[in-house]
Amino acid sequence: MPQGVTRLGLIGVGAIAQVNHLPALARMKDVEIFGICDDDPEKARVVAERFRVPHAFSDYEKLLRLEELEAVIVATPNHLHAPMTLAALDYGKHVLCEKPPARTASEAQMMAEAAKRSGKTLMYAMNNRFRAEAQVLRRLIERRELGDIFYAKTGWLRYRTERGGPEWYTNKRSSGGGVLMDLGVQMLDLSMWLLGSPKVVSVTATKYGRDPRQDVEDTVAAMLLLESGASLTLEVSWALLLEKNFAYLNLYGTEGAALLHPFRIHKEMGGRLKDVTPSLDSGRNLYKQSYESELEHFLRCITQGERPQASPEEGLHIMKIIDAIYQSAEARREVRLH
Repeated sequence: MPQGVTRLGLIGVGAIAQVNHLPALARMKDVEIFGICDDDPEKARVVAERFRVPHAFSDYEKLLRLEELEAVIVATPNHLHAPMTLAALDYGKHVLCEKPPARTASEAQMMAEAAKRSGKTLMYAMNNRFRAEAQVLRRLIERRELGDIFYAKTGWLRYRTERGGPEWYTNKRSSGGGVLMDLGVQMLDLSMWLLGSPKVVSVTATKYGRDPRQDVEDTVAAMLLLESGASLTLEVSWALLLEKNFAYLNLYGTEGAALLHPFRIHKEMGGRLKDVTPSLDSGRNLYKQSYESELEHFLRCITQGERPQASPEEGLHIMKIIDAIYQSAEARREVRLH
């Protein structure tokens, strides 16, 4: 193996691994895909052959026992994120864990404590942070180009369909929840990151599930009051009668406004609203680039000691908010966090 190359493994080789992680890793020069694991041994074998991976297992602990292995990506069903991450850290491996961080804040707390004890990097795979327009917007906010942000709204709304996919997806014990754990955690994380991870004072939320055979929600609406006095609204759904699916994130400040999906920056100049949006690449390239940039950053955390952008502490913060949203929706009342 060439000097300076990081040996990395994947636990779970489902869609997100095969479509995003493995192709991106295969294009990178300073990493070797050293091993993979999946509970379906035939899938593990086929994927290993496709990506020329030397080791394939159906038992993740066998992968973790490889002394040459330095890091793993955990891309498994949600209920396995915590135990597999804890095991990997215990074996002395760095970990990139797919979203959501865990099923609950208590699991995320255990993961954060284990990362601190091990001295290894634990990072959560919040790839939307690494989209070029999100990075540009974060820098604009840090320079106070939008002034004081007093209102933010975000959502991801999908057309009603009979959802396919694995059975665990709509089983609360396995998934931790429904659309909030799938789509909501992504939009919430991106919003909170852009806003500088502010403290949340209180949460008021509702949820709806149309299929009595499933114990997870289809729709969630929440309002978060932030410590600054600003508010953030979140709406996510799998079950709307829409012409098309769409996701959005809007930030409104005293000196300007920003929109994602599509990316727009508006400021008032000479008494008129002006579009001052910088030019970026196409949306498809931005999506593919986000995974590559995320993996490059994770490798720098391992090799150069950079602080992970989606750290264990940030993951815990998000999961505490998620817990509060569920608590508020179930109790039908406001829940205070601070």
